[in-house]
Amino acid sequence: MTEATKHIAQENYNYPLDIPRNDEIGQLSESFNLMQTQLKHNDLARKSFISNVSHDFQSPLMNIQGYADLLASPNLPESDRLAYTAIIDQEAKRLSSLTRQLLLLTSLDQGAYPMKQKAFPLDEQLKRVVQKYRWRLEEEDIDISYKLAPLSFFGDAELLENVWENLLTNAIKYNKPGGSIEITLQSFEQEVVVEFKDSGIGISEPAIGQLFDRFYRVDAARKKDGTGLGLSIVQQIVALHHGVVDVNSEVGVGSTFTIRFALDEI
Repeated sequence: MTEATKHIAQENYNYPLDIPRNDEIGQLSESFNLMQTQLKHNDLARKSFISNVSHDFQSPLMNIQGYADLLASPNLPESDRLAYTAIIDQEAKRLSSLTRQLLLLTSLDQGAYPMKQKAFPLDEQLKRVVQKYRWRLEEEDIDISYKLAPLSFFGDAELLENVWENLLTNAIKYNKPGGSIEITLQSFEQEVVVEFKDSGIGISEPAIGQLFDRFYRVDAARKKDGTGLGLSIVQQIVALHHGVVDVNSEVGVGSTFTIRFALDEI
């Protein structure tokens, strides 16, 4: 067991420890093996996280550098200059979004985010989020409708706004030209239910199980402008408010994200 501890200290989590005893030493050995398995899982998750972050930062940085070099050309046509500038602006915004989401995730993971819970009108907040992205809805020719019951909700308004923004921007991003989005807010005796329903490209059933994993993006069509962190943030914030997120989707038909908050837990 002493030798196994030395291997753990050197980040070797595959040291075989087999002590077939039924006393306290045997129980300690079993607990040690469980700890070793968990440490191995955490180490793999950490390395995967670092790898994903590095990749997601490097890609836009390389694009910014490449198009900045092209802009230095003295004979560059005006149309190309505008196109390259737009790409640099888009990639800079992508980096800004990634940084902001990583900071939020780190705060949530460490329990360091200062929850500021108070009563606020949830229906009005949802309307403000829709208004904020009205220009994108018009640009993408997407029709939006909502049915929001007047509701005073006790929670962290700033955190919850992240939830609605992520769900709405996803519904816009992965919709179809001329598509639609429906948002509903209902209050029942024991729960509050918020629903975002879109007529977009949909998600396959196998992919739904990984949808809330960090950096997971379903396919190439779902990688545009995304960081793969938004839905993970959604799930964590909803969980902080004692809620759950359900997803129903059909490829080519659309997706419905349903958030349920238990009133007796709020």
